[in-house]
Amino acid sequence: MTITTIQLFTFIIAVFIFIMTPGPGVFATIAKAMTQGSWAALPLIIGLAAGDTIYMVFSAYGLSALASNFNTLFTIVKFVGAGYLFYLAYKMWTTVPSEIITGDIALKSKNEGLKSVMSGFLVSISNPKVILFYISLLPSFFPVTSLTGVDITILCLVIFSCAIIAMMMYAFMASYAQKRLKSPKARQKFNRVGSSFMGLAGTWLIAKG
Repeated sequence: MTITTIQLFTFIIAVFIFIMTPGPGVFATIAKAMTQGSWAALPLIIGLAAGDTIYMVFSAYGLSALASNFNTLFTIVKFVGAGYLFYLAYKMWTTVPSEIITGDIALKSKNEGLKSVMSGFLVSISNPKVILFYISLLPSFFPVTSLTGVDITILCLVIFSCAIIAMMMYAFMASYAQKRLKSPKARQKFNRVGSSFMGLAGTWLIAKG
């Protein structure tokens, strides 16, 4: 391992601040937690973290230019991701009060969990601002050409862990607010607020990507 403790600590702070900055991932996480509870948002968050980690690997191994040149592919992925978020927003908006989940529960099925992971992955991987961040970040903290496999593994674990922790903080806050609502009418309104956040995530991908 060539990276120092101070380098690693400052890198963690920078990554955590970046991940906490509002964007499509934050909006999608809030929407999921508002309608289904904080732990139901975990598969989506895992997908987001996986996308961020892959971009970090691209940057560390000098593959960022290659990834950035796949403009057509990124455009397709961006619109697919945005389209899926709009679909989720529609499903949330049309959910009747009796169907709204009012506690922190796991996803009902493995298939639903995999879909949630994939939606989070699409949101992250279709956001080119993520790879631009890591392209500029890594050289600021480490001599990229001298990073070892152990160094890159540690940095990947840092990014994955920071993403999980930061997004779960948003999820817990959104879920806490959802639990305060008791009447079906109030829950439906809250559900539609969550739907709006999901739609905002899709719009952000298209407008800012």
